[in-house]
Amino acid sequence: MTLTVFNKRNAFLYLVLGFFLFFIPYPAISQYIPYHQGSKWGFCDTAKNIIIPPRYESLDLFNHGHARILINNRWGFIDTVGNEFFLADSVSFIAYYGEFILITNGKKNALLDAQFKYIVPFKYDAILDFDHSIAPVRNGDKWGYIDKTGKEIVPLIYGPGYHGKITENVTWQMLDGKAGYIDTIGKTVIPFIYDLGTPFLNGFAQVRKGGKWIYINHQGKEMNNLKYDYVGPFFDGLSAVKLSGKTGFMDTSGTLVIPIQYDNTGFFHDSMAGIVMNDQWGYINSKGETIIKPKYTYGGDFQEGFANVKAEDDWMMINKKGKKVLRGEYDYIIRVDTGLYIIKKKGLAGVAGFTGKNKGKILIPMDYKYITYLGNGLFILSKDGKSGIVDKTNKILIPFLYDSIEANLPGLFYAKRGTKYGYINIKGKEFWE
Repeated sequence: MTLTVFNKRNAFLYLVLGFFLFFIPYPAISQYIPYHQGSKWGFCDTAKNIIIPPRYESLDLFNHGHARILINNRWGFIDTVGNEFFLADSVSFIAYYGEFILITNGKKNALLDAQFKYIVPFKYDAILDFDHSIAPVRNGDKWGYIDKTGKEIVPLIYGPGYHGKITENVTWQMLDGKAGYIDTIGKTVIPFIYDLGTPFLNGFAQVRKGGKWIYINHQGKEMNNLKYDYVGPFFDGLSAVKLSGKTGFMDTSGTLVIPIQYDNTGFFHDSMAGIVMNDQWGYINSKGETIIKPKYTYGGDFQEGFANVKAEDDWMMINKKGKKVLRGEYDYIIRVDTGLYIIKKKGLAGVAGFTGKNKGKILIPMDYKYITYLGNGLFILSKDGKSGIVDKTNKILIPFLYDSIEANLPGLFYAKRGTKYGYINIKGKEFWE
């Protein structure tokens, strides 16, 4: 059966319908794995049983019951029993927005649902992804919002520019040249009286008025005097504020608790903040006491009791007493997850741990030319021209047999080995002929 979607005067959707095979059992969508055979793609299950025969030039993973396919240089979609759906030649796929499909006719954008029905016709210059069940839409330089039925719940009156990231159930917008805040149904909750706004974070937002910055809370109360050249977000209940080129810290009541005396600062994390004096980084505690004197050319945030710092050209890890806790000097040290840091020296990379019993311990030796963190304690590593996957205990999960490995789909990796390529799972099972 083929369902063809095509455009007449950029307005109507015409369907050529057949029948759906409702009663044929098929595996869960999570078991539909792209399978490569020769130069074609299809789908198989986890046992490599073919579900949809390979005949496509390209395809995507299933998303809400359908996957994007390319056949004869024409893009379309396929459902879980092999029914094909094609867009008109004048219509192009842009992106998936959850269960919705964003398409364009080259002039305007539209949204289809999972059944390929229009929820939004071709009427907007831009449609962004849904957030809090509403999506920003634009015509010209004006923005508004639609809900998941396509209803325009906030009129297109805001802008120019998009400022619509929703945080703490509100978003800042521009209206008639002034910034203010609206909620997710378009109600003005903080009046449009500011020159510039920022998203709410930890109960506060920074706004600019007359060239100076202040904090406001969700009730619109201004929390400090209108005098600072800059105010930063609150972390650990403290915010960096800048005046006449110097920086100090203010608490959530608007009281200056650490004097404005530093050339620059970081943010508070782990009750410590980096400070800069004469181009040297050191650290203070939340009382403003200097705990580590400025002596580093760079100071990272403290996380789990440790910070990555740089002295001249060498990177190192220190604890809250300033003691070096990772032996050796490194070309760089980068935190990738809780207690996990990628370290590199003389062109070779590894992983160090900084939690529990692993404090300052090399977890993965520095033997690898390339390293990519996948999350969940997994790393793609490359050496001697071959790639594999190991966990944070240095256990090899996928052997070093592949010319390349990429994290491409949830639970699957795109890999190439000689002339063969396609997907493998975390156990190293290859889904290709």
